[in-house]
Amino acid sequence: MLTLLLTLLACTDNQRTKAFGGSMSVQVPCDQVVFDVTWKGEDLWYATQPAGQGWRPEQKRFTEYSSYGVIQGEVVLNESRCGS
Repeated sequence: MLTLLLTLLACTDNQRTKAFGGSMSVQVPCDQVVFDVTWKGEDLWYATQPAGQGWRPEQKRFTEYSSYGVIQGEVVLNESRCGS
């Protein structure tokens, strides 16, 4: 039990979410729109582009679907406007 606890405490949010399921939240730099998300090994990568005129921030969800339904993770990406 102690080994499991130490392992979980030593993991980053990325590693915990990908390996053990659960969820994590990422604050995207302001005035950036997320258009792609992927895992590369244990690292989460997301692609952004500058927001256009009239754009409204959104909350985007990157959800794992497990064919066995046992371990499923979710990453929530929060976009925002600068100065708001």
